[in-house]
Parts: sequence; C-alpha cells; structure tokens
Amino acid sequence: MEPNKLKSKTQKIANVMIIGMVIVGTVIFAVINQISSGAELMPKLFLIFFGAIITVQVIPGLILLASMFKGVVNVSQKKQEPAKATANSDAHK
Repeated sequence: MEPNKLKSKTQKIANVMIIGMVIVGTVIFAVINQISSGAELMPKLFLIFFGAIITVQVIPGLILLASMFKGVVNVSQKKQEPAKATANSDAHK
C-alpha cells in the first residue's frame, strides 16, 4: 500500500473513531442529565462536569489509539521492504 493511501486511510479511521466517541459521550452525557432531573443544582453541576471530563479525555485517547495502529502497520511494512531490497540486489548481480 502506498504511504499516501495509508496515511489517508489512517486519518479517515481516526476521524470516524473520534466522531463516534464524541457521539457516544454526548449520549452518555444526556443520559446522566436525565437521571439527575430531580436533583438540586450542585449534583447536576457535578454530573455535568464529570461528563465533560470523560468526553474531553476520549479525544486524546483516540489519537493515541490511532498512533498505535499506525505504528503496527508501519512495522509490518518495514518487514516487507527488506525482502524487496534483497530481491533487487540479487537481480543486479
């Protein structure tokens, strides 16, 4: 696979994962707010703050996960490249 196609594919996967996790975080945030509908102001604010922290921490986690996947893919590509280099050096002899 060409490096540009791989980079584009990795970026698309990372973007889809980020969007999905933000949507999941938003749904969880909405559920937390519905559960606390009978509570007073401070418990509501605490739950809103807690939901915001979880939602915001998902994005760096997904970036790290995408970087890990990218590293795994790059390792497999580097293992395939020496075989090609050996084949080329044998052809020149």
